Amino acid sequence: MSDDDVELVVTIDSNEEISRAVIRGRGPGSIEDLEWARSMSMGLVVTGSLLGLWFGVLLIAASPADVLDSPLFGSKDEEVVTGQILSALDEENGSDGGPVEGVYVRILNLNGDATLHEATSNRDGRFTMSGVRVESLLLEVTHPGNKTMEITFNPGDQSDLGLTLSPGSGTISEDWRHSSNLGSAVVLATVIAILTITSALVGLVGAAEIKRGQHYRRTQYLCGLALFSRGGIFIGPLLILAGMGMLAATKHQFADRTEDDK
Repeated sequence: MSDDDVELVVTIDSNEEISRAVIRGRGPGSIEDLEWARSMSMGLVVTGSLLGLWFGVLLIAASPADVLDSPLFGSKDEEVVTGQILSALDEENGSDGGPVEGVYVRILNLNGDATLHEATSNRDGRFTMSGVRVESLLLEVTHPGNKTMEITFNPGDQSDLGLTLSPGSGTISEDWRHSSNLGSAVVLATVIAILTITSALVGLVGAAEIKRGQHYRRTQYLCGLALFSRGGIFIGPLLILAGMGMLAATKHQFADRTEDDK
């Protein structure tokens, strides 16, 4: 029996001992009995939750442009446009579908005005143009004896452009643009922001439960949900996790745990 145990002796007279029971106790100054430890756990949970609340509000207030410039939806201002030009497979005209050298390629804006970007395909039919601004543009491909191609595209939508020349005269116009991801990016960012704010508010409710000191298990569940608030990416969750650890050490201060001990 340790020095902190209390021995209860029940006797009928000084000579006869009927029963003896040892009541296990906690030593004075134990963290389980210190009120400041529970208060500190509440402070850690509150701080982590407020960080998450601030982070969520910033996401809600962000403009669509800020959302797309974030690490999650980051995009470049300029792209490198590359591609390969092949001839159409046509046995009658002796075309074998191989690469075509000397094809003139240039980029125009949608009004038809020329830009500074132009190239000529090499012996492998390949071309490269660097520093092309990311916006809707027109790719014009011309070669003697073949139809002119006008491709409306967004640089970066395709990693490599595959173009096939068709014998004859005239112009072939196609639109290769993908739909914008702005709408879906904003919706996703809004959902994340709402979940972040909700988790932070749940954390504040958990902090209030710590102060009340009534239901230990419910309090831990609420603090656990607050981990999804992501305040400062990982700083907020770490603070909340530290608060939960300290809370576990002071669980005997909760009313439901006290009743279980009795």
